[in-house]
Amino acid sequence: MARSIHTTSRSLRKLSTKKFADDELKKTALEKAAESLNRKRRIKRLVRYERRRRDPTPAPTDVSTVEIEVRDESEFVHHGASPEDIRAILSALPESARLGVSRIQLSLGKAYMDERGERYGEDRDPYAKRLGCEILPGIYSGQVSGTFTIKSGLVSVYAYVYDRNRLSLPLPLCEFYLRLHALKTFVHEMAHHHDKVARMARGRWRSDRKNTVERYAEKMEHQWTREIVLPYLERTYLKDAAALRDWVAHRGGIRVGLEFFSGDSCRTERGRLKRVGFTTPYGFESWVEELPNCKTLAESRLAFAQKLRCCHLYDQCLELLNSLLAVSPDWIPALICQANTLVRLGRLDDALYAANHAMERDPANGDAWETRGYILERRNEWEAVLLNGEAWERSGPIAPRDQYEFHLQRAIAHCAMDRIPEMDAAIGAALLDIETQEIAERRKSALARVFRRAGKPVPEQYSSKKR
Repeated sequence: MARSIHTTSRSLRKLSTKKFADDELKKTALEKAAESLNRKRRIKRLVRYERRRRDPTPAPTDVSTVEIEVRDESEFVHHGASPEDIRAILSALPESARLGVSRIQLSLGKAYMDERGERYGEDRDPYAKRLGCEILPGIYSGQVSGTFTIKSGLVSVYAYVYDRNRLSLPLPLCEFYLRLHALKTFVHEMAHHHDKVARMARGRWRSDRKNTVERYAEKMEHQWTREIVLPYLERTYLKDAAALRDWVAHRGGIRVGLEFFSGDSCRTERGRLKRVGFTTPYGFESWVEELPNCKTLAESRLAFAQKLRCCHLYDQCLELLNSLLAVSPDWIPALICQANTLVRLGRLDDALYAANHAMERDPANGDAWETRGYILERRNEWEAVLLNGEAWERSGPIAPRDQYEFHLQRAIAHCAMDRIPEMDAAIGAALLDIETQEIAERRKSALARVFRRAGKPVPEQYSSKKR
């Protein structure tokens, strides 16, 4: 496969004088050509830089001599990992990954994030006033967890901000969870270091693309977390690891491994895309946030089952739901969650039985009607979807929060049966309360969704893909 970039300044100028069918097409072509030319120039700069380098091959790194600087620690600023943790993980990494490491710093990172404030939003924690977000109730992470500085070889891991006296989890469990994620950040940044030292020689093509570099760092973070970080934590913090799993087993109703708390951080894909996923750490964090609203142990376990389903852990979710329904067989929220989980497992008959059971217990329950309609949709029973909607209307007033999905299911059934006027009418009803300036974009998004769920190709005018 040819890898040359043929765009030149001259070809870019010629393109700017060329006639196009419309201005938008010309703008897109010029942007693509300019991006290609800029990339070509970046690659040439990298090649020149590598050819001029006279650096000797770095000597093997003596881990005991690597400086680990601890900064900014205070009453509310806490480093997730200790210098001893960092040094232990550094020792376990491959020699090629730590080759030439100069310095490691544990800091708050406030100044770094302030310099890039426009990129990271405006939310700040209440204690250090650093740009960041609340990952667990009362615990704040920076918008960036760590950085690697190419020129100096500095690896930075940024601290968490919280008040030890205002935590929703027991302190040892919080500290263990944060230690895991601080070490995940460390191996991610070490992967960036390894990428530069061992893989980017001679201005390679892959090195000028940020997404390519990030994909490698995420891949190695995931691998090294499983192979190095988790075994280290199991050995060194055995009691804390067991305590966290025991606490979740009691409040959540099912035992999970440490892999659940680390998750898979691989999100960057080709073409500037990000993989959208409900990761297990986020599932855990959002579940902990919901716990104060759970009045009973059964409710906290049902909430955990719902997070397992969102994380695509369907077998574990179903196991937990079955244990809850064995005690309370008519519990409607558990039946609805069971039905949705069975759909994901392809067990549509069992899912329909669970949804019908919920409707028998509460004929006006909107979640049960919506779930039943979705199951019939997955079975391609389009007339039954419409009949389900009619019965839903007769059951009583449809709650405002259910109106959109109610009309959308009707639109999908009409689309599948090629009843375009009826589909348009249903879409119009779904968007009835949308503001005028938003309705065009929302209509386009809704129509794309309708065609996809009806099993039909999405017309080009509704597709969000760039061409």
